Amino acid sequence: MSPDERANAYDATCAHCGQPVPAGAGLLRHGHRGWDVYHREHAPAPGPPPPGDHPGWHRRRLLSLDIGSTGNDPARDRITAVAVRGSDGTAREWVLDLGSNILDPEVGSNVRDPDLRSAPQDPDAGSKIQHASPASPTPPAQALEELAALLTDHLAHHELLVVWYAPHVLATLHAELLRHGLAPLADRLPDGVVAPVCDPLVLDRHADRYRPGGRSLPAVAEWYGVPLERPGEPASDAGAALLVAGAIAASYPAVARLSRPMLHAEQVIWYAEQTERHPDAPAWPFDPVEPVTD
Repeated sequence: MSPDERANAYDATCAHCGQPVPAGAGLLRHGHRGWDVYHREHAPAPGPPPPGDHPGWHRRRLLSLDIGSTGNDPARDRITAVAVRGSDGTAREWVLDLGSNILDPEVGSNVRDPDLRSAPQDPDAGSKIQHASPASPTPPAQALEELAALLTDHLAHHELLVVWYAPHVLATLHAELLRHGLAPLADRLPDGVVAPVCDPLVLDRHADRYRPGGRSLPAVAEWYGVPLERPGEPASDAGAALLVAGAIAASYPAVARLSRPMLHAEQVIWYAEQTERHPDAPAWPFDPVEPVTD
C-alpha cells in the first residue's frame, strides 16, 4: 500500500462488488456521500469525489488573480507581474517595469527564489519562479491602477475573486497600491471591504482535510485533474486556481451551495482553524500593511 493510501478502520462492504471487506483489508476512496471502501483489487485510482451537476457559486462569473513578486514580505517586496483570468474568458497580464536591477540577464525574466512564493509559516501555499511573460513592461503605477479598476468593478458586483493563498497576494497588492500613491481596493469599494474572496487553498484544506501529501498549487491541481503548464507563471497559476476553485465546488456540494457572502465568512473561520498552531500566520483574506522602503 502506498504511503498516501488509507485502509478501512472498520469492517465494511466493497462499493464495487458488495462483498465484505474486513477492517484493514480494503482501501478508502472518495464517494458521492463520503468515503467508500473497496477491496484492494477493486479500488479506483485515488482522486476527489466525482463532480456533480448541482448549482452553486462556481457557475457564476469568477475572476482569478495571481502575482509574481520579489519576495514573501508584502510590506517590502515588489510585484513584478500580474495576471487575471476569468470564467467568462477575461485574460489580462501585466509585467511591471521595475528597472534593470530586477532582471536576471542569465534568463531574461524576472526570477526569484522558488521558496519565496509562500509565507514562511505556510509551506503549502506554493513555490514560485516567475517565468518570462509575453506582455510588454508597463510602468508600475499604470499597471496597478488598471488592475485595481478591473478588480474593483468585479468585486463591486459582489462576484467572487479567486486568489490562491490570498494573505500573500492581497497584502502585497495593498502595499504596492499605497507605495505608488494609489487607492487600495478597500477604499474603492462601497462597503470598504475586499470581498467576496475565494481561496482554493483554504477550500481544499477544509473539504479534504485528511488527504495525505502536499497542498501546493501544482499538487492540488494534479489532484483535481487541472492542467498547470508553467507553475510559477502568474497567468498559468491564475488559470489553474480558477479551475481548481470550480473543481472543488463541483466535487463538494456543501461548499458550492454556500452563498458568496457566506463562503467568504466561512473561509475566515476555516483558515483560522487551519492555522491555529501558527500564531504568526497572517489573517485571511489579508492584513493591510503599510509599504516599507529600505
